[in-house]
Amino acid sequence: MPTNLPSKSAPPAQPVRVSRRMAHVSYPIRDIVQRARQVAARGVPMHWFNIGDPNRFDFAPPPWITKAVHAALDDPRFSGYAPSDGDEDLRAALAESESLPAERIIVSNGLSEGLSFAMQALMDAGDNILLPSPNYPLYATISRVLGGEDNLYSCGRQWQPDADDMRRRLNARTRAIVIINPNNPTGAVYPRKTLKSIIDLAGEHSIPVIADEIYDKLVLEPSQSPGPVHLLAGDVPVIRGCGLSKNFFYPGARVGWLALHGPGLDDFASALVRLCNARLSVNWEMQRGAIAAVQHAPDHLPAALSKLRSRRDLMVRRLNEIPGIRTTSPQAAFYIFPQVTAGPWKTDTEFVYDLMEQTGIVGVPGSGFSSQLNGLFFRLVYLSKEDELAAAMDKLEKFMKKKVG
Repeated sequence: MPTNLPSKSAPPAQPVRVSRRMAHVSYPIRDIVQRARQVAARGVPMHWFNIGDPNRFDFAPPPWITKAVHAALDDPRFSGYAPSDGDEDLRAALAESESLPAERIIVSNGLSEGLSFAMQALMDAGDNILLPSPNYPLYATISRVLGGEDNLYSCGRQWQPDADDMRRRLNARTRAIVIINPNNPTGAVYPRKTLKSIIDLAGEHSIPVIADEIYDKLVLEPSQSPGPVHLLAGDVPVIRGCGLSKNFFYPGARVGWLALHGPGLDDFASALVRLCNARLSVNWEMQRGAIAAVQHAPDHLPAALSKLRSRRDLMVRRLNEIPGIRTTSPQAAFYIFPQVTAGPWKTDTEFVYDLMEQTGIVGVPGSGFSSQLNGLFFRLVYLSKEDELAAAMDKLEKFMKKKVG
C-alpha cells in the first residue's frame, strides 16, 4: 500500500516564500521575450532588436580565439577547476596589456559578474553608486538587491554627462561613480574633457571610478575615441571592466575581467578574490581562448566596424524620416536610443509592446535603463543585415503614420 500519499488532515500546500529582495530583480532586455514569443506564435515575422548578441546575426568570434578554445578542450589540464581569480597566463597577458601587476587583474564570468562583485565589495545597505541616466540595467538591480539607494546623474544633449548634476547628487553615502563609455544604451562616447571632469570630481570626494569599457574597441569614428579612463586618472582609483562579449563578438564565452588601476585598492582586491573563491572558477577552456584574444592583433575589427557604420547610418537616416520619432547618431557599439515625440502612448512600455504586437519589432523600453528620462525612449539593436533593418523601418514608419496621422 502506498505510504507517500498525503494525510487527509494535512494542510493544503503553501507557496514557497520568496525573499523581498527578489522584487528588485528584473532585466528588461530579456523580460520582453516571453511576450514576444506569444506574438511569434501567431505567425508574426519577428525582428529581434532587443538583445546585443552579435552572434544571432552575421558576426562571429575571431578564428584565433575559437582555435585556442578547441585546443584547450582537447587538453585534460583545462578540464578541472581553474584558479579562482583567473588562469595565470590570462592574468599575466591582461596585466601586460593594462600595465599592471597580475594581482590587480580579476577574471570573472562575463563582465556582469565582475561588476556584481565590485558592487558587493563596495556597498553596504543605504549606500549608493552614482550611475548615468540612462545606464545598463544590471547596475540598478544589483544596487537595490544590496539595499542601495538609486542615484542617477543626468546625461543631456547627445547623451553627454552633466557634470553639474553629478556634483549635486554626490553625497556621503556615494561609494563610486560609474562611467559607461562607450555607453549602453545610447552609443554615446564621452570626450576627454568630460572624462577628466568626472575623474576630478571622484578625486575631490575620495571615491573610485568604475569604468565600464566593454565596448571600447567598437568606436565607429576612431578619431572620437578618448582612450581608457585610467590613463587620465592620475591618483584616482579606477576599476576598469572589459571582456570577450562585445569587442571580440563572443558573448557565450562568459569571460570578463576587472583591472584595478591606481592607489588604495588593496583591500578591495582582496575582497574580490574572496568572492571569486566562493564561486570557485570561470570556465577554463574559455579563458584559454581569452589569452588568444588579448595577445592577437585585432584584425577582426575593420570589417566588423565597417558593417556597423553602414547599419548605424541606415538606422539614423530612416528613424529621423519617420513622423513622431527622433534620434541622435550613436558613436559606438550597436545600439540606438530613439525618442517617441508624438502618439497616443502614455509610457514607453505601452509604445514598445504596441509596436511589437503590430509589427514584430522587439525593442526595449527606455525606462528599463532609467527611471528619470524626460520623454518616451526605446532601444533598438542594429546588428541585423541592412535588408532586415530596412524592412523593419518600413514597418515602423507605417505603424507611426497610422498612429500619429
